[in-house]
Amino acid sequence: MPRPTVYVVEDQQDLRESICEELERSGYSTVGAPQGDRALTLLRKKAAHPALILLDLMMPEKDGWEVVAELKADKALRDVPIVLMSAMSQTAGSLRAQGVDASLTKPFTMEKLLFVVTRLVEPGKANGARSRH
Repeated sequence: MPRPTVYVVEDQQDLRESICEELERSGYSTVGAPQGDRALTLLRKKAAHPALILLDLMMPEKDGWEVVAELKADKALRDVPIVLMSAMSQTAGSLRAQGVDASLTKPFTMEKLLFVVTRLVEPGKANGARSRH
């Protein structure tokens, strides 16, 4: 069975690489992109259909909200779950209104990241992946 692919769109290289490494150790396939335009290009090439998109909010050139708008306008990508990563906390209501499924407030732990990813990609496994705070 193929591993679910998570796209990690983050302009901070160290953080992007850390997230990709942690996800791959946990059984996911990853595709990293340093900014929104590059991510959209990769997503539209359909090399690997995304199970989830982790998206930084504050990026140069095209910010996370602009990427969300383009994803929601694309028939092939509009139903892919999106998790927004930002230093600013977001309310669940405003996220849903924008078409975002969840958010992670930076800095976040890898345990919290894996909990959110598992909950959205493999809902049946999320019950066993309880966060230990």
